[in-house]
Parts: sequence; C-alpha cells; structure tokens
Amino acid sequence: MLDIDIEDQLVLKVGGKLRLTSLMQKRMIELKRGARPLILREKSASLLDVIVQEILQDKIDLAPREEVDTTFLDGQRRVRKTEEGTDKAIYGSDLKRIKEQRIKELSALLNPTKK
Repeated sequence: MLDIDIEDQLVLKVGGKLRLTSLMQKRMIELKRGARPLILREKSASLLDVIVQEILQDKIDLAPREEVDTTFLDGQRRVRKTEEGTDKAIYGSDLKRIKEQRIKELSALLNPTKK
C-alpha cells in the first residue's frame, strides 16, 4: 500500500491513475523477469519500492501511444442492395453467414474432392 502523498505525486508525475497502474504493472513484470533496477537498490527494498523510486526519479515512463489503423473495419463491411434500392451495411449474423460461406468456398477450392 502506498502512502497517500506519494501516490498523489506519482499520479501527477505519470498523468493519471490508470497510466500509473499500467506503468507499475509493466515495470513489475520486467523486474520479475530479471531486468535490472535503474536505481541503487537496498536489500530490504521491495520491488514496489524500487518502482516507486524509479518513477519519482524520472527513470521510467510509459511509451507514447501509437495510432491504430482503423481502416481494417472497412474490409469487414459489406454493402448490399435492398428492395427499396438503398444500400445497407451488413453486420452481425449476416456478416458471419457470409464469412462461413466464403470459408466453405475457399475450402472447396483448396481441397478438391475426387469424383
């Protein structure tokens, strides 16, 4: 358990409780996998104490977030004509049915049965 004052300092330094939690979890995993501490560690200091001191001394920080390509959804959307002549996007069970049909067609193409 962290002291309230230290926790407030950490939250301000990192930029939020969620970012602090994420940073501490990731660093804890690194240290448990054998990474060396970036500060001089006393023998009695726990890994949590090491992480707190690393953050307070600006030794570690979260990497900047990468932008994710969201165009992958465009390939998942299919458009069909309805009776009224308007376009309608297909989602959910219709998309699942179309995928299953395409998988069957691909399977038949790749694994022809001998007659």
